[in-house]
Amino acid sequence: MDFKVNCESIPLSESVFSGTQEQSVELEYILPDYFPDIFKLVKCRIIPRISSKNISSDKAVYEITADIRVLYQNEHSNILHCINQKLSYTKTIDFSRPCENAEVTLVPKLDYVNCRAVNQRRLDIRGAVSIKADAVCMRNQEMICDAFGMNVQLKKIPVEYVARKISAEKTVNINEELELNSSKPSVLGIIRSDVALSANERKVIANKLVAKGEAVIDILYTYENETGNGMETMQFTVPYSQIIDADGIDETFECITEPEVTLCDITAAADSKGENRIFKCDIVVSISCRAYKTAVANIVSDVYSTLYPCEFSSSLMRSERMPVVMNEKHQAKSIAEYNDGSIKCVSDVWCSISNISIKINPESHEAFAEGNIQYSVMAENEQGTVMLIEKDEIFEHTIRYDGIAAGSIVSLRAKPESCSYTLSSDNKISLKADINMAFTINTAEVFNAVTEIIPDDSVKKIRDGDYALKLYYGIENEEIWSIAKKYSTSVTAIMEENDLECDRLKQNGMILIPITG
Repeated sequence: MDFKVNCESIPLSESVFSGTQEQSVELEYILPDYFPDIFKLVKCRIIPRISSKNISSDKAVYEITADIRVLYQNEHSNILHCINQKLSYTKTIDFSRPCENAEVTLVPKLDYVNCRAVNQRRLDIRGAVSIKADAVCMRNQEMICDAFGMNVQLKKIPVEYVARKISAEKTVNINEELELNSSKPSVLGIIRSDVALSANERKVIANKLVAKGEAVIDILYTYENETGNGMETMQFTVPYSQIIDADGIDETFECITEPEVTLCDITAAADSKGENRIFKCDIVVSISCRAYKTAVANIVSDVYSTLYPCEFSSSLMRSERMPVVMNEKHQAKSIAEYNDGSIKCVSDVWCSISNISIKINPESHEAFAEGNIQYSVMAENEQGTVMLIEKDEIFEHTIRYDGIAAGSIVSLRAKPESCSYTLSSDNKISLKADINMAFTINTAEVFNAVTEIIPDDSVKKIRDGDYALKLYYGIENEEIWSIAKKYSTSVTAIMEENDLECDRLKQNGMILIPITG
């Protein structure tokens, strides 16, 4: 039997872990002697961050840090105080099979937090965080791309796939001493410190990726001087850059970079005059890089022989395509109301995003995102009492991309870029938030691939008559391949005999089927 098959090795992605892990957060905290007694709890926050991860062939071990911040007041002063504690936990995910160079994605979120004062010096904090974990591994699959001999006819389909994927990650330490503006009062205590990141630029050089961006640091602090006490805000912008080693990367790769804060410690320090006018910033940013190079292969999806019986095996395959990142801007508005009097002044506003859910509509190629924005307003009423006004609002955002289909996976990282306010009346605050929405669209092509061809050369096909041409009534949009396979002839012969230009019939009607050997 003179028959030969050519195969091509195509890398396919395979999930080796997908799930959600939970971690309880519990803390019993006794105030240090230098903190005043607790009279009123104002706010308790937990910010979960992935501080490190280590990936081996059969598992991934990572550390999650719960950054706990509690705001409170004592009985004899209107000044806010902030307690900041960090708890770390080690978690493990086991892969379903051994895997080299697995790509692991971890997305933490806060589920809930409760805080109560057991007494004036003791706090009881209970909460929970969850981590959405996904691990993907690449495996090579041999697929038939050509066959010769035994009069076999092949139906081929072009399949786009990720020919090579490079994943790399590196941290950058931002250690800065930032000085207060001369018009600002000295720092008594830090109430809020948040960092927003932007990846402004990336450049590929031989085997390396240069990532640049900015860290925008927002700080709310308290002060006390001869004129009284109160709160002030400061904002600093610090550039960062890092060179990431990525063996094999060059300009032919498409790259996606994602910066993430893994540590944020900001403390007040004294200047040369002994006044707390310096902020010491210790920020760690983890920059992950994923680089893709795509290719197209012509894969055999169906087969038959014009002369011999021919059996074959096939399987459904799933080929990953390069993710598409769509960055969109969303502006959300709301109104917060104070029902116990009038608002004297607003010290700071900020917002956070939670409870994001996404639905896709394959027919319209759209993805619908919905989530919650929590606005926080630090203000004073006419009696000078500090208060925290919070308002929850639902946001919705829709994107359209032609590649969104059944089986597509769309994820969203929504980060507030700015939050502003306007006092619209003596007890109402108009709020506006600008949110950067980074949608990642993961698509894949599911196709039928022939995995084995077994022609039988011991016997020839028996035809139903001795003829060279056959009349056939075809219907509109009928595939020429199906007709040729049914009558054991070739697609080329039918198209040439009937002057056809495409692989489907354009209209109903009679056609001639030449019988080839």
